[in-house]
Amino acid sequence: MSTVLMQELEYLEQDVFDGFKQYDRMANVYIRRLIYYPYYFFEFELSAKSLINLNGKIACSIDGISGHGAIIDVKPAFSYREIETEGKLPIQIGKDEARKAAERFTFQTISQKTKFITIPNLQVSNSSLFYRPYWLAEYSMNGIGEQQLIVDAISGSYHPI
Repeated sequence: MSTVLMQELEYLEQDVFDGFKQYDRMANVYIRRLIYYPYYFFEFELSAKSLINLNGKIACSIDGISGHGAIIDVKPAFSYREIETEGKLPIQIGKDEARKAAERFTFQTISQKTKFITIPNLQVSNSSLFYRPYWLAEYSMNGIGEQQLIVDAISGSYHPI
């Protein structure tokens, strides 16, 4: 067991099972296990001049395995929880590398959205490593075969593996 900062599950195992069964009562659904995917959260203080002065905060997450970034609209709610160590995916991107990726990604994103008179200034105001929970599931129907799925335990969205 290890204690990590994570997002709380919104969709429990039974919720995922019921959701698939509601979609197709004849399908066989097996929820294999819960995994925890690593992300870095970075919040920046932004100051820049465009046609108006821009001052405020902007946040992004960096995938702890691939290094890909995403802008975050609302700061996630985090809490410390004990989780099974074998369900925690290994981090491939170090914190310094993630911070640099976050700065590049955020700068590129805001530069695409707004034309600036001065170069935007970004200062890290908050950062943390956190884990997002995902369910691994198998979904099968007669005559169609079996499909491996990953289900986001926060949003409920799912994707084939």
